[in-house]
Amino acid sequence: MNKIENEIQILLNLFNSRKFNDLIIKSKKVIRKYPNYLILYNILGSAYQNIGSLNLAKEIFIKGSKLDPTNVAINNNLANVYKNTGETELAEKLFKKIIEKNPNYINAYINYGNLKRDNNDFDVAINLYNKALDVNDKVPIIHYSLALAYQGLGKFDLAIDFAKKTLLLDPKFTQADMLISQSQKYLDKNNHYQEMKAKFQDLELNVVQKTNLLFAISKAEEDMDLIEESFKNFDLANSIWRKSLNFDINKEIKFFDKTKLIFDKINFSQIKKENIQEKQLIFILGMPRSGTSLVEQIICSHSNVFGAGELPQISKIIKNELIINDFLSEEGLSKLLEDNSFADQLRIKYFNYLKRFNSTESFITDKAPLNFRWIGIIKILFPHAKIIHCSRDPKDNCLSIYKNFFEGGLDFGYNQKELVTYYNIYLELMSFWLTKLPGFIFEAKYEKIIDSPRTEIEKIIRFCDLNWEENCLDFHKNKSPIKTMSTAQARKPIYRSSLKSFEKFAPYLSDLNKLI
Repeated sequence: MNKIENEIQILLNLFNSRKFNDLIIKSKKVIRKYPNYLILYNILGSAYQNIGSLNLAKEIFIKGSKLDPTNVAINNNLANVYKNTGETELAEKLFKKIIEKNPNYINAYINYGNLKRDNNDFDVAINLYNKALDVNDKVPIIHYSLALAYQGLGKFDLAIDFAKKTLLLDPKFTQADMLISQSQKYLDKNNHYQEMKAKFQDLELNVVQKTNLLFAISKAEEDMDLIEESFKNFDLANSIWRKSLNFDINKEIKFFDKTKLIFDKINFSQIKKENIQEKQLIFILGMPRSGTSLVEQIICSHSNVFGAGELPQISKIIKNELIINDFLSEEGLSKLLEDNSFADQLRIKYFNYLKRFNSTESFITDKAPLNFRWIGIIKILFPHAKIIHCSRDPKDNCLSIYKNFFEGGLDFGYNQKELVTYYNIYLELMSFWLTKLPGFIFEAKYEKIIDSPRTEIEKIIRFCDLNWEENCLDFHKNKSPIKTMSTAQARKPIYRSSLKSFEKFAPYLSDLNKLI
């Protein structure tokens, strides 16, 4: 192996070990020595993607594309970044160009399909995945992409079928095990459960594969009322995943404290009305697993509401425009308050992102739970928006986070003490917003919705300034796609089994018990 091949192998090992910060430092040095090796740009750009530095990833991929404009891998990665930064037209144009020049390049079909799925255009997404299958039906990710699409549409039998096809091709593709586990109820130790248990013992799995598999096994065991076994497996899954993360809960505490300090100085009564209001916005937020998917399904069952799901755009705009050195910038917020043209620029960026859905309804929901961090900014940008804060019993909520895998986010959720700490600073921040912005936020309590569905759902619909429609009570019949792990639950009528779900696990959750 010559020197550059050795350097590339070291970088790939770092990538596979998820040591992205180390990889970035080393990649830059290697690129300085070998600036014409295209694979280095793919590796470095992909590392930036994995840590969420999308603009830096885009910059690297563009450099690589200039070195070789015909290289499909670098162009596919660039198109993916455009997709993730919300530059939909650029992404779509580049995917089409790749497919036109390389009609057998499977990754372009898959990623283009993912773009369409993100835009709720599931029929086109499925068509693109099927085109990829026509090229090669032995590629696991194609079958898994189809499984995800059918799961999002509530077609669970088809989703499970495609997930099983994925596993026949690659038993280590444990995301497919997770999808099957989420999409069915285990009444006994069926074949899939036995296969998962054997796989964990017999196969050499990486961190992601192990984590997915353990969470899938624990969900099956909870279904079968094997509570101690279920706890042991999701506790082990959390421990394994937490060790792979570079996360400091103290940074979150400082961020929340500084946010309150900054917004405490702001007089919201003096905020100017927005000049741009293309849609009536409904933000549904709160802690993950607090009922946000349920509430969105209820609201978007109304004929005048489009459910857009969990949108990343507000967070991206704020991180790009208003955060410096990991904290909200007081100067940026002052500019936002004083310079209406700057505020309008940010509003336009948000509304331009919404155009990807081609929705005709007057109202649109944004269900990204962690938008609770940005309520003050939402009030400045969209003073007429409706904000619905979802909450549920704290112990049930924290347990539901702890026993689920959120790959790519929610780093606070994989350790009991960190999870409770984050939950408590979330409560403090919500208390601050409710005091600072009386009447702006509707409190949707999960238990109240379960106990008195008609009364609570009517309150929610009235708060949104919508006329009453009986469809909102039949939300489980709503065919709108759901792209979160709550897809199975949100398609059921109101059920009570999730209430007091903490109690059966309480003996094993000492830290949650003590701290919450």
